[in-house]
Amino acid sequence: MQRYSETLPLYERISDYLFNMSALTTREAKAQWRKSIKDAWDNRCAYCGRTPIVDASLTDLTIDHVRPKSKGGEDRTCNVIPACKRCNGQKGSDEWMAWYRMQPFYNIEGEWRIRQWLSGQNHHFSLYDEEDAKVVDNYATELLGEWPTTEVE
Repeated sequence: MQRYSETLPLYERISDYLFNMSALTTREAKAQWRKSIKDAWDNRCAYCGRTPIVDASLTDLTIDHVRPKSKGGEDRTCNVIPACKRCNGQKGSDEWMAWYRMQPFYNIEGEWRIRQWLSGQNHHFSLYDEEDAKVVDNYATELLGEWPTTEVE
């Protein structure tokens, strides 16, 4: 398999890697697709945020179908996120948001990032920054109303 020192393009479907001649076989295309998704998330689990690397092969980082294939989910970039084996196994075929909100590592920033990815806004997906923080604050206000404060009046 060909090794790339640069980041792979992020296409929507595995077949796009074949169509755009980034890969010569379906197997290579699938490997490139999976790698590009993991790279976009900085090789971290989208749920718990850990980098589940046991060795350089990233074998502990899987691809989770947010809408499971058993429930009609497709192999599309906007339906998959990287997940460590533990999170992927625990979530199983549960609805992602209900499952995620029950986890001790849940945070609203993570939920927003996953929603952003699933909406197809993944072409300029990058590390969380101040601009994102403002959007998340607005998102949290919509969900929760006023942010709770610890100030005593």
